[in-house]
Amino acid sequence: MSKVISWLAMGLALTVAGCAAKPKSVAVATGEVTIDGEAVDGGIISFIDAATDQPAAGAAVTGGRYIIYPESQLPPGDYKIEIRWSKSTGERLKEPVYGHSPFVFAEAIPARYNSESELKVELLEGANEVNFRLGK
Repeated sequence: MSKVISWLAMGLALTVAGCAAKPKSVAVATGEVTIDGEAVDGGIISFIDAATDQPAAGAAVTGGRYIIYPESQLPPGDYKIEIRWSKSTGERLKEPVYGHSPFVFAEAIPARYNSESELKVELLEGANEVNFRLGK
């Protein structure tokens, strides 16, 4: 009898293991972001789902590099890319407000790469090296 129970238990274990959920496909994206040859440092890159126009993942751009980690659960597919970088113009505010920077900041990336983005990319499952060399 104990032999029958052992066989049943092993069969049940194999059945449950065979029904385990398949791991979700995930895309990882890394790359370089420059504008007119200058590394973007302190910007943000966003991956927007091309089908739904909803944000899917994003990352900081530091020293001209970004990475979308697997933990972001970014599925493979087509994406619109938006890149933003607020950069000091070197000008100072005439009347700085307490708690705010006395410097004037402006978007350093043209609208065609963010709010009116023309950038598109297809990400495959696994590692994707996607570089963005932008021009003004």
